[in-house]
Amino acid sequence: MKKTANILLPFAFIAMLLVSCATTAAVNETVVVSSDASGRLMLEKRQEEGMMAREDRLFFERNGQQNLIFESEGRAVEQVLPADLDGDGSNEILIVMELGGSGDFRELALLQAKDGRYQQVWLETGFSAGKITVTTDAKNKKLIVIDYFTDDEPAKEARAIYAFDGSNVTLLQTTPVETGG
Repeated sequence: MKKTANILLPFAFIAMLLVSCATTAAVNETVVVSSDASGRLMLEKRQEEGMMAREDRLFFERNGQQNLIFESEGRAVEQVLPADLDGDGSNEILIVMELGGSGDFRELALLQAKDGRYQQVWLETGFSAGKITVTTDAKNKKLIVIDYFTDDEPAKEARAIYAFDGSNVTLLQTTPVETGG
């Protein structure tokens, strides 16, 4: 038994070392979020080797030209949801970011095109874990749905539903998530 442990111990150490190295390795990739006749919405994930903070960037690419529209400033962009939330024919961009740390907290930024440039018009921060989607209601209006965990002990699942009217984001309702049975 002792002989087997002596053989396996170095392999366990090497496995732990490899996992540790993988978590501090650099992240550098660019992905296409969406594409249409006007260009491509691209997400560039950037992280220096050995660093915890991310410097992700969101940009439009048209005719080989890149137009930067958002920088994450240390947060990790997890999801980008382009959608016409206010029904004006132009997509707004909802960005979901992880804030880091052990709390698994998220932050949302909503960008809207104004005068040919995207501007941040809403920021929602501090919800824990969960899932963010854009859905359509019975009146064909787009809604932002956030499923998250409350601060209660023990934490409970909840859902917040928001609407964007072109100027303001409004919380329509907060409800417990139906778990079924």
